[in-house]
Parts: sequence; structure tokens; C-alpha cells
Amino acid sequence: MNNEIRELLRTINDSWLSNNPDEVSKVLNDCFHQDMVIKGCDLKTMAKGRQACVRSYVGFIQQAKISAFSQNEPDIQVTGDTAIATYGWTIMYTLEGKEYTEPGHDVFVFQRTNGKWLAVWRAMLTESAE
Repeated sequence: MNNEIRELLRTINDSWLSNNPDEVSKVLNDCFHQDMVIKGCDLKTMAKGRQACVRSYVGFIQQAKISAFSQNEPDIQVTGDTAIATYGWTIMYTLEGKEYTEPGHDVFVFQRTNGKWLAVWRAMLTESAE
């Protein structure tokens, strides 16, 4: 089970790192539950529903130029049809001519529906921005 979740995380991250909006939309539509929610660093809802969550990823890659991204090995816990994955990351990107380096953590919640794991909730917790 942990390998399935690890692979799903890799698929999600590889999609947006490809910087191809069409590929991101296709892949994430297949990875996100229809009721997917993304929370920001203040735990306020940034996007709700599959399409809004996919658009948030596409919007980011259309506006930002990513120069580097690294992540730690995820810590994954599976109980029944629910899985939680957490990992640290660092991203470097340029947005509106300004360069940013942000370390942070992701918390993903996955649900197995009809034998397939789907992301249902993500909290993106940034630690600081330069």
C-alpha cells in the first residue's frame, strides 16, 4: 500500500513539474477525488472540488517559473481505505520577476474508492518565503 501512495505522490508532483498545463490537467483529474480540497499554510481553503484544485496547479505553473524542487521521502500511514502522507520540500521559483525560495511540508489524505487511491485533501504548509 505504501508503494502505491508513494507512486501516486510521484505522479502528482511529476505532472506539475513537467510545466505542461495539458498534462497537469489530464494527470491530476485522474489523481484527485471529485471532492478534493487544498488548504493553504493558514489552513484556509484555497480550492475545493476536483476542477478548482486542478486549476490551482495549472495556474501556478502558468505564472511561476520553477527553477528547483526537492522533497524528502514521504512518511505514509495507511489504515483501511484511508492513507495520510507527509513530506518536506523546498521549491525555488520566479514569479512576476521576483525569486522565491520556500521550504515547507505537504500533508496529503488519500481515499481508496473502487480499488483506486485518490487524493481528497492537501495542506500546503510553507515555512517562509524569501
